[in-house]
Amino acid sequence: MEKRLNPRKDAILRALVEEYIRTAEPVASQPLAEKYQLGYSSATVRIDLKALEEDGFVYQRHSSGGRIPTDLGYRYFVERLMPESTLGMHEQRLIRHQFYQVQYQLDQWVRLSASILSQALGSAAVVTIPRASEGRLKHFEMLSLNDTIALLVLVLRDGSLSQGRLFLPDPATQEDLSRLSQGLNARFGGQSGSELGDFVDAGGLATLTPNEQVVTLALVQHISRHTTWGSEDVYQEGLTRMLGQPEFTRLGDEQERGERIRKVVEALEQNALLPMLQEQLPDAGGVQVVIGGETDLHDLSIVVGRYGLPGMPGGLLGVVGPTRMQYSKAVALVRYMTDIMNDLLADYFGSGGATPDPSMDGEGPTETYTTKDHDTNHSAKVE
Repeated sequence: MEKRLNPRKDAILRALVEEYIRTAEPVASQPLAEKYQLGYSSATVRIDLKALEEDGFVYQRHSSGGRIPTDLGYRYFVERLMPESTLGMHEQRLIRHQFYQVQYQLDQWVRLSASILSQALGSAAVVTIPRASEGRLKHFEMLSLNDTIALLVLVLRDGSLSQGRLFLPDPATQEDLSRLSQGLNARFGGQSGSELGDFVDAGGLATLTPNEQVVTLALVQHISRHTTWGSEDVYQEGLTRMLGQPEFTRLGDEQERGERIRKVVEALEQNALLPMLQEQLPDAGGVQVVIGGETDLHDLSIVVGRYGLPGMPGGLLGVVGPTRMQYSKAVALVRYMTDIMNDLLADYFGSGGATPDPSMDGEGPTETYTTKDHDTNHSAKVE
């Protein structure tokens, strides 16, 4: 943000934003000057509030009412005025204790992260399961269901498991399938979806048998899809809690409140928030704050961070709430939760926790593949 206010306007805007976040009520000049002991008369504060309104930092719902921060005012507050905040040692210990109490499982950690974020801030929380930045094949197996149908079960380097049912052009026994798997594992083990796709694009299928072609195309589909999060990979918590905020219960007329509720419910139900989170954190880590009109959700803000260490799977975690958000606390909490997840994942993957449990067979997306002239048609279903 290039525009910079003078120190007096900084102090007035900071006090106004903090007061509005606390009360959800428009802020007038006289109580602002008195409560925050700004050292300026209420007349001076009133003049500066008028100037701040002209510059787009605050606005009035009614000409005789107090003022409310705009998206620009919140943005200036976050980038210039917001006090640095860290969680106290007691709160940190409480959070870590909760993680020590849950099972040593990734999905449990993700669920708990969403719950902690939502409860601490009274907002909705969105957390994705860890994903590798690029899926790579570790190995796969094939199980014969009958002479022309087989179950493909593949494991990726980050321990993710996926499976699909394949229709084979040529009949095959279990022995045939085991031999096929051994050969293609030796050939494609360690490769990414894009590398396998390059092999297909270069005409590599012509060197394979018809059954090997079907398997190779299925591997490309599974591995390439691995780097994106589907709805089953996202944990959301706290929608009801967030809808108890004043923005959804008493601020504005009934039609305005109804529209706010509709937008946030649709965004969460349709998983529309995840693309926004990914867009704000394409590669870099750290914590990002997205405010109001900077997204399609004009009345909401998102505080999001990316967790995961270099060379390891990672994900996104964040909170979603009204633009009248406790930004300082939200940034501190999201930052701390990313540190927690980084520590847990380092221990999990460093200790071999990514090795899949054979009991996971039957979990995850199941897909059906067929082939004709090297084309693959597939329809996904979850079992």
